[in-house]
Amino acid sequence: MDRRKALKNIGTGFGAIAVTPTVVSLFQSCQSAATYAPAYFSSSDFEKISQLMELIIPATDIPGAIELKLPEFTDGYIAAVWDEDRQGKFAEGWKAFLTASAAISGKGVDQMNTSDWDAVLSKFLKPGSEISDAEKDAASFASQLRSLSVNAFKTNEFIGENVLAYAPVPGEQRGCVDLMEATGGKAWSL
Repeated sequence: MDRRKALKNIGTGFGAIAVTPTVVSLFQSCQSAATYAPAYFSSSDFEKISQLMELIIPATDIPGAIELKLPEFTDGYIAAVWDEDRQGKFAEGWKAFLTASAAISGKGVDQMNTSDWDAVLSKFLKPGSEISDAEKDAASFASQLRSLSVNAFKTNEFIGENVLAYAPVPGEQRGCVDLMEATGGKAWSL
């Protein structure tokens, strides 16, 4: 047997196994928000997570979390990459967050509006806020959601190409240069 053909077949087989439909759909994100069917969250939880992510990364002169489809990416990422144990801990944190949110706002989580969610996030994410022992899991969840939102933001194609410093084909290597001189103060997109 020809060694090149064998290596080519092995590589093709490995690629077909490694690129599962879930991973492909995670990166494509072709569905619109109206037709998106969450993979990990329930529909009502996905709406709440979307509102929270939009409060964490609001639309300014650049698009916000919903327009960049960060909730869809996060949902697909959790479903495709995290193991069951990590997903279970995240679900427990989400329940603790919802319970604490209802207690803070004095409303049911389905009746909360954007300003109520903003107040809850402010309590849990602003430094120096008083957080009781009963609210520690909720605060931990809020911090984890912020981290997921920021990471999804940084890896978004639009942000990488239009906001961060981007060089599709890196050129010369210049060591010991000031960030302002090299990229105009922007972080590099990977």
